[in-house]
Amino acid sequence: MFDTKTSCLIRGIIGVVFGFLALTLPDIIRGMFIGLFGVLIILGIALFIFLAVTAKGDESMFWFGLAAVLLVVGVLSIIIAPLVAVLFILIIAGIAIYNGFTDITLALEHPKTKYVLIPGMIIAGFLLVAVLYYYFPGFANDLFLSVVGTFALVFGLFSIMLGFYRSDDDSGADDSPKTANASCTFPPRK
Repeated sequence: MFDTKTSCLIRGIIGVVFGFLALTLPDIIRGMFIGLFGVLIILGIALFIFLAVTAKGDESMFWFGLAAVLLVVGVLSIIIAPLVAVLFILIIAGIAIYNGFTDITLALEHPKTKYVLIPGMIIAGFLLVAVLYYYFPGFANDLFLSVVGTFALVFGLFSIMLGFYRSDDDSGADDSPKTANASCTFPPRK
């Protein structure tokens, strides 16, 4: 759908926005993830019940069973909502980190550059966590979400830089050498 650099730019902007919001409004972000998890559970139960009603034979019981499992997960998520929010944030953070690394490796034209850029991102993330922890005492109140937000912010900034990154080869894309189209014509057969 998008080329790699546009994908890096879009994911970077989303990472910066999420990281900034996670650092400035951690309680609202946690509540938002609890609500999002609840909506996904309800949609999943509705989908599985629909599939169970429209299925034939033994498949119907399978879909009803999956709906029952999601119902149990939904009830447990109401009972232990903070743990569910943390697990949901961890899953999303893991997916984001994986997508970020694959975007970085695909966006770089020089394969050796990723061996410098990826450790640089991780070191910059740890340095920003240390600075924020030292200079802002409220950072430790919600340490988990603050660390995830900091790394999302740093990885988002690096991804935005990759979105704007252009190598020397990209600047002269229209200056590529043109080759003549050699067509060979044979004399007609008699």
